[in-house]
Amino acid sequence: MAEVLLREQIEKDSLELEASSAGTLGIEDHAANPDAVTAAAEVALDLQDHRSRGISHELLEDAFAIVLMGPEHESAILSRHPGFEDSLVRLWEYCPAGRDAGEIEDPLGRGLAEFRRIRDVIREALDHWLSSIETS
Repeated sequence: MAEVLLREQIEKDSLELEASSAGTLGIEDHAANPDAVTAAAEVALDLQDHRSRGISHELLEDAFAIVLMGPEHESAILSRHPGFEDSLVRLWEYCPAGRDAGEIEDPLGRGLAEFRRIRDVIREALDHWLSSIETS
């Protein structure tokens, strides 16, 4: 869901960036959760064709920024791929709900209402992060 939200914001702000998604668990070729598909569709974003993939060293090397949802993702990446500290973006630090929780929580298994809430948290955090890099 974060990938399509980031793509939307990049397009809206006319930024010359690309967005792609990869997970720290290494899950390959799985469809998006149906609640994520629904939550995205409610704001006119399409996750129907999304397929999961794991993080690779090559993806990290090519990245302008590595956007993280929580500290466990940071630990997982740096333990397997040291040297990317300067590329990490702790997205939870860019919105009150994330700062309060110490992460942007994973809504998996918690129903559509939670996917909607997290969609909005991610959207807010991405907006604040992108605004900060546009002005720096």
